[in-house]
Amino acid sequence: MEKIAIIGLSCLFPDANNPEEFWHNLTEQRDSISSVSVDEMGVNPRNFYNAAKGQPETIYSLKGGFIRNFHFDASEYNLPSDLAESLDNTFKWSLYAAKQAIVQSGYWGNQNILSKCGVILGNLSFPTKASNQLFAPIYQQTIEPAIAELLQQENFRLGAFPSAAKPSPYNAMISGFPAALIAKSLSLSSTHFCIDAACSSSFYAIKLASHYLRSHKADLMLAGAISCSEPLFLRMLFSGIQGYPENGISCPLDKSSRGLITAEGVGMVLLKRYSDAIRDGDKILATICGNGLSNDGKGKHLLSPSSQGQILAFERAYAEAQLSPKAIDYLECHATGTLLGDTTEFNSIETFFGQHQTSPLVGSAKANVGHLLVAAGMVSLTKAVLSMSHGFIPATINVTEPLGSENSVISAKNIVRNTTAWPNKIGNKYAALSAFGFGGTNSHLILEQGETLK
Repeated sequence: MEKIAIIGLSCLFPDANNPEEFWHNLTEQRDSISSVSVDEMGVNPRNFYNAAKGQPETIYSLKGGFIRNFHFDASEYNLPSDLAESLDNTFKWSLYAAKQAIVQSGYWGNQNILSKCGVILGNLSFPTKASNQLFAPIYQQTIEPAIAELLQQENFRLGAFPSAAKPSPYNAMISGFPAALIAKSLSLSSTHFCIDAACSSSFYAIKLASHYLRSHKADLMLAGAISCSEPLFLRMLFSGIQGYPENGISCPLDKSSRGLITAEGVGMVLLKRYSDAIRDGDKILATICGNGLSNDGKGKHLLSPSSQGQILAFERAYAEAQLSPKAIDYLECHATGTLLGDTTEFNSIETFFGQHQTSPLVGSAKANVGHLLVAAGMVSLTKAVLSMSHGFIPATINVTEPLGSENSVISAKNIVRNTTAWPNKIGNKYAALSAFGFGGTNSHLILEQGETLK
């Protein structure tokens, strides 16, 4: 099966508007987690805060990874400026990342090539800030009479909603419209859609994009994912399932960690058939040589991961790549910071890599920026591509009590806790990336080194 070349890479992560800024933050061991602000929430977050878990209609964590100091220039896109400005950040961030990936590839302005470029994005159908504003009057009309009847107060009225400019009706199309908007505004092909495979969405999108390339239904493909849900909704959701750590500190790969920190952002890659990239003299940032997908199937609770499903994704990735797991130098774990999730993942790694008598270095960038949910895989991919290019692996921060697998195939010495030179082995560099989603959607992607950065 032909490998797929990554010829463009872009990101908008907490404290990083591009891959260069993200790399700088990683190498400086920067923690980009902060408290949600009034501007981001739309109301004072303290109005809903209760430090105790399990209290209805409250949030017990204010921490997150947020996109700040980002300026969207509507004039850069082939859209009416008033429409562009009326759109939610879901659309603005997606447009920005799509353009930046194309610009980095060198194909910006080459309309003959771009007309054969498709778009596949991972995206949630959760409410956004703009969709909430759009639907708020409908919510009020529905809920107000019901509350008045319950209270037996016929004159009961809910408080007025903030008087802001009414957002565009396009903001109602949360799920699929970001990909369509990118295609329209950048004059790409008619192949464009969004998918939701939970936290595995990034690699599912790349898998589908690779299929379009290998089947010659497209000559270029943009693939990636966007995380931009309404902050209060997201915090209510993860407080409800008690996914946040009570102390506000998430430490992936650490025994003391008891939860994840949600974050927002977007990442994209521009993909091309490897043979075409070589033929056209493209700069190849990295090559995708295997991408294994699986599902846990029937069994455990929705939020309880299964080693069996994770190992199946591993097996499929290496079978597709026709590569031995011994070739992997570094594995960027999914590692969200939940004790059950991280322990299960380590045991899956032990079972699979242990039977091949190998134990790669491991780490997780979620300690730096939080868990970008559907876009989490793009954080891992960006880190891995840049690490291979620069020849060293940034530290996984905030690890004081390292996790280990049951039989120590993966132990404290495997976790990259200090800046570490890429292992000096004969042949090409290989990195593996895991992304495991709620409900048991699993993915494992294998990258081969591209060009080295001086």
